[in-house]
Amino acid sequence: MRKFIMAAVMLALAALAMAPSSAMAQSVTLRVITPAVTANSGLRDLAMGFEKEMGIKVDIVTLNMAKMADELKGGTPPADIVFMPYALMDQAQSGNEVASASRINIGRVRIGLAVHKGDPTPDISTVDKLAAVLKAADSVMYSDPTSGSMEARIIDGMLNAHPEFAGVKRKISHNGEGGQAVARGEGQMALQLICEIVNHPDELANVGPVPDSLGAYIDSAAAVTARAPHPREAAQFLKYATQPGTYSLWLGHGLERAKS
Repeated sequence: MRKFIMAAVMLALAALAMAPSSAMAQSVTLRVITPAVTANSGLRDLAMGFEKEMGIKVDIVTLNMAKMADELKGGTPPADIVFMPYALMDQAQSGNEVASASRINIGRVRIGLAVHKGDPTPDISTVDKLAAVLKAADSVMYSDPTSGSMEARIIDGMLNAHPEFAGVKRKISHNGEGGQAVARGEGQMALQLICEIVNHPDELANVGPVPDSLGAYIDSAAAVTARAPHPREAAQFLKYATQPGTYSLWLGHGLERAKS
């Protein structure tokens, strides 16, 4: 009987010892700042999975890329993790705004061509074939390049830099992304990041990425910020979000994980 009582006491003490760490985990909320390109590429699903598995809430805050630097330097409350395109992450590292050792390259999202669900999917495997498809359309939608959208600037720059695209009937969407405008019936097709095309499976079909030679893609990285209130938990989330088992989730949302 005495042994039974002692065992029960030991179990109770062990449970009490574990309780504070569990309560602490539940009280932590990680703040993640990210542009839409990674927010829409599976990051929200990973945040929900991490919260379910670890008991740590992850708050995904989507920002225009033009606001990322200011938020990283002086945002309140401070962010724990930042996702950014490579060039912006390089600047953040140079300014000691992120923990450089925590940086991990996430992957690439390409510009693709969206058409209405059920429409024929043309061959856009070469620049000439893509140009022919775009010029045959009565309208090619894409986001406003003056809005601060990196995606829109990439698309606009691609169309302006290559003479093959002269004569394309461009139409700027001033209400959401180009694909969203196509889904509303405002245009025939759209150039848009693939992660945003595949998020509208009932209205849009993803024809595929534009040819690699056009350089129309965004490569993103992530890091724990220098002002992170919860750096240990932030590092845990990045490890969780980039483990090999998550590759198919990222890819299903349009992001090709970095090889290294």
